[in-house]
Amino acid sequence: MMSFGLITDFILVALLAATLFYVLKLLRRLGELQKDRDSFQKLIQDFTAATTQADRALADLRIGADGVGRELGERIGKGQGVIGELQRSSEDLKMLIARAEAASDKLETQLGASRQAPPPPPKVRSDGDSAVAQDPQTQALLSALGRIR
Repeated sequence: MMSFGLITDFILVALLAATLFYVLKLLRRLGELQKDRDSFQKLIQDFTAATTQADRALADLRIGADGVGRELGERIGKGQGVIGELQRSSEDLKMLIARAEAASDKLETQLGASRQAPPPPPKVRSDGDSAVAQDPQTQALLSALGRIR
């Protein structure tokens, strides 16, 4: 029979072979884990860079939005000023139209009255020229008619 030492040596060789097999298997898994760890670190670096870039973009966006907001406020202020001026001008124009209508009505009344009244006799000037003297209503009517032509 085999000696006790030889049997223990075979058992030891078998155990060492099994240990070597598991060591190789663990080395492979550690290599994969190291690759995954490197990939994870690169992912963290990329995420950090993207976060930093997003922070810068947000800061730029805030600055731009503040500028646009100020400019928009200024334009709104100018627009409101223009609207106020237009309202004042509109009121002025309404007043002028009302005065023009009143003057037109007065002129029509005077024109109607002058058509119904007999013409005044011509007056002779004291300097010897025979010119027709006109009353103020007739002069106003003639000047208004002259402007119409």
